[in-house]
Amino acid sequence: MRFGVSSASTTALALALSALSGSFAFVAHESEAAGQTAARRAWLGVEFDGARGDGRGVRVRHAVRGSPAWNAGVRDADILVRIEEAAVSRADDVIREVGMHGPGAVVRLALLRGATEVTLNVTLAAMPDTDEMLRLDKIGAPAPNWKGLAQVSGPVPVGLNELKGRVVILDFWATWCLACRMSAPKLTAWQAKFGAQGLSVIGITDDPVPEASQAARSFGMRYQAIATDPSYTTQRAFGVRALPTVFVIDKRGVIRDVSVGFDPRKEAEMEALVQRLLAEPAP
Repeated sequence: MRFGVSSASTTALALALSALSGSFAFVAHESEAAGQTAARRAWLGVEFDGARGDGRGVRVRHAVRGSPAWNAGVRDADILVRIEEAAVSRADDVIREVGMHGPGAVVRLALLRGATEVTLNVTLAAMPDTDEMLRLDKIGAPAPNWKGLAQVSGPVPVGLNELKGRVVILDFWATWCLACRMSAPKLTAWQAKFGAQGLSVIGITDDPVPEASQAARSFGMRYQAIATDPSYTTQRAFGVRALPTVFVIDKRGVIRDVSVGFDPRKEAEMEALVQRLLAEPAP
């Protein structure tokens, strides 16, 4: 059985956000108003911010790797101006237009890429769950760097580049997260068992340093380092929307696995992956 504590954004994500003030819209899945069941919602796979280009369109903040949009060629910073013949200027417009179609439908997108208009045909897919979206987006991709972390314990690397040549486990956790408490002993055991072979376990929370320090002791976290991310910048870069979320990163800095929540049945599988990655040659 998997245990996990979802953040507030997870619920919003599953409901196909419209634009939020000062935030972004994850227009991956489309509206309830279209009358589709959850299993039949079509998925595009893009995040939008509130910025517009040249007074029209909506800017792609992020195209999810492996999504229909990504596979068709949509990239970050493109400006979506039309779906079929309908002009779009807000994330809500995209939700409405995509929501008129089902999985497997082919829709034509018109994008501005610089000064050039590009037309792409996108085959929509069935909406995956949020965990699968994260895995699609991150596994096989270079891990984002981190910045602005404050030390809770241990020598916190300035960035991931300092750990090149080592296998890294990043554990995103919180002081109030029961599942994080349950997963910490195994990660601590791996740090002790494999640290000398090149494994670095790094814990990242957004809780204040005093609270994080107390909880880390209570959880028995004896990682290489624990840090707090008060601005949420690093968690946002990694797409973390539920806790705990654990990333396994190889010696080249590429994400090789993502695990959301606590599932003791996955521990043997993850440990085997760590051992394989430790055996790989240094870059």
